[in-house]
Amino acid sequence: MPYLIYNSLLYIGAFILSPLITWRLATTKKHRAGFSQKLGFYPPRNREKTIWIHAVSVGEVVTAEKLARALSVKAPNFKIVITVTTPTGHEVATKKLSDIADILYFPYDFSISAKKAVQAINPAIFITIDTEIWPNVMRACKKAGACVVLANGRISDRSYPRYKSLSWFFKAVLLNVDAFLMQGETDAKRIVETGADPLRVKVTGSLKFDSTPPGTPADKETLKRLLGIGPNEKIFLLGSVHEGEETAIRGAIKAQTAFGELKIVIAPRRIENLGWIEKTLEGTGLTATRKSQMPKIPEAKEKSVLIIDTFGELSKLYSVADLVFVGGSLINHGGQNPLEPAGYGVAPMFGPSMSNFRDVAETLLGCGGAWRVENETEIENLALSLLNDPQKRKKAGASAKSAVDKNRGTTDRTAEEIVKVMNG
Repeated sequence: MPYLIYNSLLYIGAFILSPLITWRLATTKKHRAGFSQKLGFYPPRNREKTIWIHAVSVGEVVTAEKLARALSVKAPNFKIVITVTTPTGHEVATKKLSDIADILYFPYDFSISAKKAVQAINPAIFITIDTEIWPNVMRACKKAGACVVLANGRISDRSYPRYKSLSWFFKAVLLNVDAFLMQGETDAKRIVETGADPLRVKVTGSLKFDSTPPGTPADKETLKRLLGIGPNEKIFLLGSVHEGEETAIRGAIKAQTAFGELKIVIAPRRIENLGWIEKTLEGTGLTATRKSQMPKIPEAKEKSVLIIDTFGELSKLYSVADLVFVGGSLINHGGQNPLEPAGYGVAPMFGPSMSNFRDVAETLLGCGGAWRVENETEIENLALSLLNDPQKRKKAGASAKSAVDKNRGTTDRTAEEIVKVMNG
């Protein structure tokens, strides 16, 4: 009955939305990307037994990379397939993993497309990363004799009430899962309350600790020169900030006004719409400089804020920043990854909304390797405190890096549990 209800709603929804879907396919390139594969039509493949890993987009691909490589070593006789949902995820997966895996688009979760995908991919095991639960794909895998594993599992504060209220449905779906490898005890408790068999649930930790670079910083002086940042200026990086987090920008501006030699660098989560940042800067006396419009060797500019509107820059910026605010945490989003700056020995500050990285955030806060801030005054005061006390900044950064290094090893634990499931 739960599947009957789910599939009925799925098909009714598709019928109602079909005009919008057709219009998007006709007018938007990104919606056409991989469309035939999403319907279950895949290029011919050898009928090798396959480890199928689903990583919805860029963040999950980065998280899954080391797990995929570990499994390629621990189970060398199996082909690996990585599926993604977004074009950017496909691009990153191709760049990072095409040497060991086929990169495909994930099918829509209709029973027909799920069945065709399983027939084409021929999985021995289906591994879904984080919170991706796809009822028809999971059931099709089980019917085909494949194992199903939820790896790096988590249930966010925002999703938990909804999942729990639908436990009558999820209990039927989760019967198809052989192992739940959860990030923390809270996640383990929540998946059981959602309907998972507690005997199949295990806490293995967060794969994100291993996906964090071990810390090879960029050449700070060279990077500052290329970004038009003065040699004596400190860098306050606002990483992965979202629209609605103008508070963080205003707090940074106040710190800059008080301190003087401080360069604000903003790396927005989405670069398609930068108008909200530029609007926040209006009336401050600061100009916005977009990275994409800078000359190769720009002149250092006072009274300017640098906006990073190009891909692939954030990691090296974290490695040279003096102060970091991690975005997605002052709005109801759940936060972005604080481990990236922490892995470089830069203690991040973030807002109260960190449910996407709950255990990670608590680990960093608990060791003195991060700070929680709630408004622009707290951001300003903390920034000035750290700028005026280099030893405090250095000590917190060392604590952050130590916490990351101590928690590495989740990939091997997770891979070993997956191989156990595969071996029955």
